[in-house]
Amino acid sequence: YLIHPEILQSPSLQLLFDNEEYDCRTPEDWLALGNAEGSPDRKPIPGKALLPTDDEITPVNLELSYSWHLVGILDYCTEKCQYLVEKVHQTDKKGSPDIKCCLFISLSAVTDHVIDLSKYWIPRIRLLFCAEDPRVFVERVWFALRYREETEALIFYHFSVDCMPISRKTPSLNTDSLQSIKRLISCLINSILDYDRTMNRLIFDKVVMSCPEDLSHITLPQKDPEYVPSQGKIFCIIWTLTPHDLLSLIFSPVLL
Repeated sequence: YLIHPEILQSPSLQLLFDNEEYDCRTPEDWLALGNAEGSPDRKPIPGKALLPTDDEITPVNLELSYSWHLVGILDYCTEKCQYLVEKVHQTDKKGSPDIKCCLFISLSAVTDHVIDLSKYWIPRIRLLFCAEDPRVFVERVWFALRYREETEALIFYHFSVDCMPISRKTPSLNTDSLQSIKRLISCLINSILDYDRTMNRLIFDKVVMSCPEDLSHITLPQKDPEYVPSQGKIFCIIWTLTPHDLLSLIFSPVLL
């Protein structure tokens, strides 16, 4: 799987659109892979990271170019949600990068055949662990890209609508509609105020009744007694039945 470096350079892609559900381990579990029995030191976790090609920015070239590098993962920052990685340039006998060399690098000591080391704090979407499925990582990057494209399209759409001039041919709200809207808004505001006051009254009455000695200076209003009305209405449904329907209902197997 080939992921072009320019795809993952956007900060918005790293911070807003990365889906952590693709991660098969927590950051603590990833770092725990470097623990060895009988050794107090934790070894770096091998992986590949998208890092600047040049470790230093010169005044001549202020723009950084990115490429994938073999790294050792050293630590994780919970506040920034970033991993601390160490770029390792190691080669085998043929001069090609050797991923196996990352397994033998200690955090406290570095072997002589290490050409260059540099450390970076990077987000998870720019880091591929050797112990994870690269196909899942590609899906994670692809999800972030599609999510960003959809978001940018929606932002552009709504921004275009907001920037449109108001046409004179567009029908406007008439006076009756505006008055109706204002009246409904006023009713809504009053309903919210009445609801809040009712809830506060229930809480206040409960507090006063629970502490009658401390709040003896407060008199609760008398509640109207509840009574059952002597007359009322019962809603019922009237069916019109023919003699045939009545006989069918009487001799129904359910009733028998």
